[in-house]
Amino acid sequence: MSHDRRPLIGIVGHGYDVPKPFGALPVHGTPQWFATAITAAGGRPVIVPPGAGTDLLDVLDGLVLTGGGDVDPARYGGPPGSAVDVDPARDQDEIELVRAAAVAGVPLLGVCRGLQVLAVAFGGSLRSGIGHEHPGDGHPVTTTSGSLARALLGERPTTSALHHQAVDDPGPAWRATAWTDDGVIEAIEPMTGEWSALGVQWHPELAWNEWPTDPTGPAIFGWLADIAEKRSTRTPVSS
Repeated sequence: MSHDRRPLIGIVGHGYDVPKPFGALPVHGTPQWFATAITAAGGRPVIVPPGAGTDLLDVLDGLVLTGGGDVDPARYGGPPGSAVDVDPARDQDEIELVRAAAVAGVPLLGVCRGLQVLAVAFGGSLRSGIGHEHPGDGHPVTTTSGSLARALLGERPTTSALHHQAVDDPGPAWRATAWTDDGVIEAIEPMTGEWSALGVQWHPELAWNEWPTDPTGPAIFGWLADIAEKRSTRTPVSS
């Protein structure tokens, strides 16, 4: 039997209810763009059910944290009432998974909310009222010299803009590596090179969507697929 050695990349799913004639149908899922992006980059996407991620780290070559509702301000000492669409159970699950992935060295990409979870998981904080919600035009960001963001995207890429929250203080584990012209942090990377991780405040998965779209997708997901493939050292089992 042949074995596909393309990297297996988990998309961290979340729970939501789908209205049906018989009532609400509970579903674990994720926006389909992420699976499209991973496949286009040469990986194999799988949806990781909530609560199952830490048990799957031994078989996954990479992880993606997706966008979604706001992180509970109680997680980082933020003002009560400053967040919307809060899901404390999702926060807990993803923060635990991020910390476990760091220990296991599993490459990780955090997108929008995912970046915010990365920061909060290691002592960072967020702020609200950003107002960066420009689905058509997006906005330019400036990357810092020597960063992964600069290597992947150049000095001043244009990115999608669909967020009202952002990182205030990245915390001791991360350094900011991209900003908008008004000083909002748009990318974070680990302070040390021991873990391959990247958080972006925009939506690179929209590169495969007609509108809104984002030009950074091939570079961002290409990086994740490449680093995940390099990490995969498991010996195929013959049968």
